[in-house]
Formats: sequence, structure tokens, C-alpha cells
Amino acid sequence: MSCPVCLRPIGVVEVGLPRSDKVDRFSFVSVVRIFDEYAEGLRGLEEYSHAIVLWHFHEAKTPRLTLKPWGREDLPEVGIFATRFPSRPNPLALTIVKIVEVDPPRLRVMGLDAWSGSPVLDIKPYDHLDVVNEFRTPDWFEEFFKETRGGLPHWLGPRR
Repeated sequence: MSCPVCLRPIGVVEVGLPRSDKVDRFSFVSVVRIFDEYAEGLRGLEEYSHAIVLWHFHEAKTPRLTLKPWGREDLPEVGIFATRFPSRPNPLALTIVKIVEVDPPRLRVMGLDAWSGSPVLDIKPYDHLDVVNEFRTPDWFEEFFKETRGGLPHWLGPRR
């Protein structure tokens, strides 16, 4: 079977988020190693404070099309495309990270929720073109967000 869309990783998460839920990903420094043939692509990234990392959920389970977010019974069952759950038809992840250091071929960041060994597919700078000022989310998400807001860094999430 041929691959209709083929992506080649540009790097790998060398030091990823530990699999313990006791680690705060927003204060943990992850290390992404860019493969040598792409390392020059990091030039200029140090001028940005944040970046978008596109990576592959390489250990995702069989995709599910509906689920209760975060496995919580008090939340409604929704479709996979209404969640950020990793087990998806195409297990891709997009994470906005805070840049700690650009030291080619390595990039040190905070906020990355990828595990060690996760393939990195692309990195883009985060700038004002990616900020959405007016957006809508479901009520159940807003309730969850209120419960967890204290655990988020000041640079993530809306100021409401």
C-alpha cells in the first residue's frame, strides 16, 4: 500500500516529558534534537519567545471516534475532532511551547507534552498571526478550564 501523504521527521524529542502525572510540563525543560540535515533551519528561531511544535503521537492507541474528554463521566461524549485526545485517525499533535534555548542541533523548550522518542515533524515560530482574540468553546470545556486554570502558566490560555 502506498502512502498518500508521507511525512519525514525533522528531529526527535530527545528528553521528553516523564510519564508521571506528577511532573508539570510547563516548568519541565524538554530537549528536541533536530536532525543534522535540518539543523540550519533553526537559525533565527532564538528571536522568538514561543514556537509551535508539530509532532507524532508515536505510541497512540487505536483511534476512537467518540469519547468522554479526559475520561470524565461528568462530561458529554463528543467526537474525537472536538478533543485533543492522542488516539486519533492521524495521530498528530501540535503544541505551543516556550523557547528556553536554541543551540543547534538542539532546541530546549517548556510546555511540550511529548515523550522521549516522539518524532518531530515541524517547528514554526509563534507570532501574533496565530492569536485568536474572539473564540468560542463549549460550556463543559469552560467548566474544566476554570478547574485547571491554576495549573497553567501565565503565558498559556486566555485572560478572561
